[in-house]
Amino acid sequence: MFSSQVNPLSTRNPRRRQRTGSDDSVRQNHKRPRRAGLSTDTFRPLSSKDVNGHVQHPEAPSQASTHSHDTRSQRDVGPDTTTLAIRRRGSKRGERDKRANRSDGSIELTKNENYFVTQLPTTPDRLHNNQNAERWHGTFSAHIGYAVAMTQHQAIVWRYFQGANPKDSFQPLVINLQHSTSDSRAPLPFGLVVPTAAEPAFLVVTASDGHITYWESLSSAASIDPNRQKQQGVQGAVGGMISGEVITKVTEVEPHGFLLTFSTGRVAHMTVCDPHGKPSINAQYLRDSESYTSGLFGSLKSVFNSAGWRRNVAAVKAGNSWQRGQRYAVVATTKGVFQVWDLNWNGTHSLVYEIDAKEDLLETIQQGENIAKETDSNLFRVLDFVFLPAAGKGKELLKSIEGGDCRLLVLTAVSGPVDWKYSLIGIKLSQSSLDIDVVHQIRSYRTPLPAESSFRPELLVPETGQTAFVVFEKSVLLFSLSKVEESPSSQLQIEAHTLPFPFEDVLDFHKVKSYTAVGCAAEPHDRAQTYTSCVLMVYGFGVVRVAALPTKEGHSALDRATVTARTKLEQAVFYGNLQQDLLDFSGRPEISFDKVEVQVAALAVSESIMRSTSVYISAVGPSVDQQLQRRSTALADLIKHLKKNHKPLDRLTRWKLLWDAEKMAAAATIWKSYNAALATKGDDGKNLLTEIVERLHEDFKVENDPQRFETDPVRHWFIHDIWRLEFIIPWAQHAVEQLFRESIEDKEDFDSFTKARLVSEANDIQLSALETAFSFREENAALYGVENEVMIDGVLKHTDDYEGLPEIWTSSLQIVPKVKVLVDLSRELALAHDDTEDESTARFIERLVENNPRLVQTCCQTYIERFRWLKTRNDRKSQNLGMELQEEHFRVRRSLFVKLSDIGQGQEGIRLADKYREMDALVEIIDHGLQEEIQRAKQAAGQDSDREDAARMVKLLRGQINSYFKRFGKSWANAYFAKHIQGGNSITILSEASIYDDTYQLQLNAFLRQPMYAKLCWINEVHSEHDFSAAADALKAAEKEEKSLWGKKIQLSMAKLALLATKSRGQVADANLDSDIKTSNRKLAIVTTQEQVYEYIRPTLTGAIDAVAEIQLAFEQYCKRYVEERERFGEMLRQNVEKLLSRKALDSEELIDTITLMDEDSLRPDKEGFGDKRFFSALKLVKLSSFEDGELARKDFLEKVVWRRCMIQDDWVSINHTELKDDTQVEVETGATALFKTLREGYITGLLTSSPPATPSEVLGAGATLESLRTNTRFAQSSDNSLMQLAKDYESEDVLLEMYIEKGRLEQWWKGVAEAAQQSAKDELEHYAEDLQRRNSVDRAFWKRVNPDEPGQEGQENHEVVIDGQADVLMRQ
Repeated sequence: MFSSQVNPLSTRNPRRRQRTGSDDSVRQNHKRPRRAGLSTDTFRPLSSKDVNGHVQHPEAPSQASTHSHDTRSQRDVGPDTTTLAIRRRGSKRGERDKRANRSDGSIELTKNENYFVTQLPTTPDRLHNNQNAERWHGTFSAHIGYAVAMTQHQAIVWRYFQGANPKDSFQPLVINLQHSTSDSRAPLPFGLVVPTAAEPAFLVVTASDGHITYWESLSSAASIDPNRQKQQGVQGAVGGMISGEVITKVTEVEPHGFLLTFSTGRVAHMTVCDPHGKPSINAQYLRDSESYTSGLFGSLKSVFNSAGWRRNVAAVKAGNSWQRGQRYAVVATTKGVFQVWDLNWNGTHSLVYEIDAKEDLLETIQQGENIAKETDSNLFRVLDFVFLPAAGKGKELLKSIEGGDCRLLVLTAVSGPVDWKYSLIGIKLSQSSLDIDVVHQIRSYRTPLPAESSFRPELLVPETGQTAFVVFEKSVLLFSLSKVEESPSSQLQIEAHTLPFPFEDVLDFHKVKSYTAVGCAAEPHDRAQTYTSCVLMVYGFGVVRVAALPTKEGHSALDRATVTARTKLEQAVFYGNLQQDLLDFSGRPEISFDKVEVQVAALAVSESIMRSTSVYISAVGPSVDQQLQRRSTALADLIKHLKKNHKPLDRLTRWKLLWDAEKMAAAATIWKSYNAALATKGDDGKNLLTEIVERLHEDFKVENDPQRFETDPVRHWFIHDIWRLEFIIPWAQHAVEQLFRESIEDKEDFDSFTKARLVSEANDIQLSALETAFSFREENAALYGVENEVMIDGVLKHTDDYEGLPEIWTSSLQIVPKVKVLVDLSRELALAHDDTEDESTARFIERLVENNPRLVQTCCQTYIERFRWLKTRNDRKSQNLGMELQEEHFRVRRSLFVKLSDIGQGQEGIRLADKYREMDALVEIIDHGLQEEIQRAKQAAGQDSDREDAARMVKLLRGQINSYFKRFGKSWANAYFAKHIQGGNSITILSEASIYDDTYQLQLNAFLRQPMYAKLCWINEVHSEHDFSAAADALKAAEKEEKSLWGKKIQLSMAKLALLATKSRGQVADANLDSDIKTSNRKLAIVTTQEQVYEYIRPTLTGAIDAVAEIQLAFEQYCKRYVEERERFGEMLRQNVEKLLSRKALDSEELIDTITLMDEDSLRPDKEGFGDKRFFSALKLVKLSSFEDGELARKDFLEKVVWRRCMIQDDWVSINHTELKDDTQVEVETGATALFKTLREGYITGLLTSSPPATPSEVLGAGATLESLRTNTRFAQSSDNSLMQLAKDYESEDVLLEMYIEKGRLEQWWKGVAEAAQQSAKDELEHYAEDLQRRNSVDRAFWKRVNPDEPGQEGQENHEVVIDGQADVLMRQ
């Protein structure tokens, strides 16, 4: 079965030890019996076995286990040889065949490829109850199949293993003990079933006083009549027991002999028959004949001088026999002293030899375990031993046996402060030597022995010698003694010290229960059996068999030399929650596995459950539902065990285990739906699931095996293919599509019923799978250790949580689109057949309608999970796909929610839109329903009930709308108001404020105060809030976004009016209010300037037939000469002129460029004088423009550009040629320049009073570099290439100006022109003042004549100077 470790201590040099020790004589109760002749068949040698892989063992007499017995007796006397009613001989082989059959009602407690454990069903109910406080212990007569449980007052005898044949049944016998004690704390008596040639006999030994009762048959012992029972038994007692001494062990020594072990360390040989075979009880203490002294004083000496015999006996075992009526016995003390005694059935005995093996054993253990020298806290002890087959052949073997040589396997322990170290040591004892040939260090069990325990550890080695069982009070250790076959591979491992340790494993009893071992025995081996076993009697549980299995054919012991994590997990999963909870699978610290090994094992176990490849789950059964339930339970038990007994698994492993469990739960739901459909299916064709499984590609399923007569593909799929459930979900829709298409191609289009049925079944598959999976995931998140990852409807909420996860099966690439398609198909089919009269079809249509909201829900879940997962991928392509899928999801779900109203599921649409905060859909659905109910109320004028119902629904819907304003706040309000505005119902939202509470108006105010709704906001502020200041703010915001010139002018005018109203009402005590009014005036002045430019150009466009022709004419007239060589200026001018003619508003800088870049020679005279004042208008626009404190350089740049373009408008080189010109002519030429006109107008209006005009040299360089354009202009965001072209155009202006400065002496001319312009302005202002004074005088005189009695206005002078209609007065503010 198993492998063993080659230990450097496997062979030892012989050590000879002198025989020591003796025993005192014991007083006999009767005369020494005569020696009788024995048959030659009394003892028969047993066949040899190989026990370990270190020493070759030839044929030898059979070993004896815990209870030695005669082999012939085993052959002739079996469990079925007699019953209480009829005594008959039978075949032991037949009974063993029955015992090997585990279909006898035994309950399997655990099983793996190495061993199995079963609870035998024959244990009396009285012994099953672990709540029973009654003390008891037990013994086995395993070679005849009997068990005995002993209490203080009764013995319970039963056949612990019975055949299935009712004739072989054996009811438990309850034997009342006549010699019992009333002291509940007294040691329990011992009872043994003794094999005989006929019915088994029964022996009872009272531990406290040595009283012995022997019945030749069980039927005699079980007699109800106490007198008859007593008469049929033989009574006796062990004499010589001292005060406080009790019997601790009774060991059977065939034939008819027993060894009694006492608490003082003494051992007595007891026989129950005399040499003639008659019942007779005789007991003698084992003692060395050399130390025996006869007479009274010798007896007294043996009593009082106890130093020679007081010891702690570890075990007493019956050994080999070399002649009839004789048997060797070995007594081992805990200190390591071994005595070999020669026993005879006539009661005589002698000490053959004694060896103290402690030093050799301890030295061997110390070398292997690195243990220091023995101390008080580090004590060595022998716990138990068993006989191994003797070595040698023929005469050598017989000589060895005759000399008392024996081979033992010894169980030792070295106690420590924390744990104990146990070992199995193979030794060979002889009169002259002690050899140690093998050492096995036990690594899987290091639990200290309890200080007080009625059960001592026992070592059991069944006849094959392949496995050792070490039974502790609450554990059973299995240890492999199998021989490692020699091979090149094993030889290399031996030399490299890499040969695996022998297999060992521990079965622990449940910690919190009172289960303890109270008896055990090795079972005899039958060649018909494939296992070797032992049986245990467990207090509170019953009889348990632990059986070791052989190595599989073709495997060696090395193939499974260690306990694997998977084996332990499988045992815990499939046996950990049995009602018969004897075993504890929580694990031991000595048998541990690293985290990776546990994770790999957990996934392997989960996969075996999913694929039904586990040997612990039947793949065939009448109920698939029950099979799925068992697998679901196994998956749940797996994660519970992992969570309780192992270190936390990594995140990916936990998720994989959770996904497997989801699939199993989903499959169970699908099966229930399929099973229900089968029960109601008519003759209209296969169920859709059958079609799907048959159409699935072979790569996605395990094909039926005809040779195994597998005919049901659906059941086969549920058994073997659940682990790839994600392929079924998209196929639900795909199969329907294929079937519909095939029916059309075959010209046998499905009828309405078939279509509805197929689509409904597809719905059932998708809903069963996805709904169950998502709900299972969320409900079991804590169980699988992912509770910290927030989920909503089974979908991870935070995108970051998808990091490190592979594609999730519920939202695979194929599932997401197919679910959406099925949603649409179901809805469309329901709409197409909503008026069907066929009841069967109507039933399926109704199901389609009812299930459609659920499908919409799952569609949203798959979309969300998919795009969140994609967004966490490392590649950019997947991330982009995730973003695209997210946008698609928002579009899809909005549409799906709204369309639910089409099939009468409006309330479900509202619920889903509410749940997903899909405000647009929620507004559309609820508003649609509201309008329908309002219309219904109008149409039901003559029907009071309908009208009242409609009114009630209207009230209900409006109540919902009102509640949404409170619940969702801004998000709902924005969607609600935007929907009405886009639908042309702006007046509705302004008038509905009276229907709803104050929250509505507050949300409306906040919504309309967004810049995009400023045109409505000012109306709401004036109409509802009466807040003119807010209205002004709204109008100012609207003006900033307004593109139309007319609209801009209206909004500025209305804003100014609102500001004036605010001022007059005193609504705002704000010092900036006047500044806001002035700002409005400035902006209006800019608008007025643009209108003047347009009116100046418009007469030239009268011949144009359309807007395009107007633009073309304007380009030809004003955008030609000056910008012809200045490409970037030309583009700017053309764009601005196009906007100007389109009546779009230009900003001040665009308007400045338009005015200053127009061709000078294209200007025509006009009554407003715009042509002469255009550069002045440009300077005025610079003044009107609003610049922040950090933008003064930008303002300076614009002024320089305007002055430069003004200066280069005229040919100063020609003007500089004054030869042959008089002063009048020169004055006329300079007065006609743009520079003179601009300066004169500036001085007249006061524009140049606060900001002197720039000289020619001062305006050079403006805009000629990229740095100046990047920092001081509106072109900061333009590309370098565009800025370079623009700088080139500005530089060309500098070149022309420099030429005029150099060749036309413009710098000198500028001073004279400025002085002449200033004087001309002064003359103009004086003339204007005189004229104004004269008109004021006339007005006063006229006022006095008309109103002689009223006071005059002499003191009231009009100091306001208004030069023109362009608000030039602003220049002085």
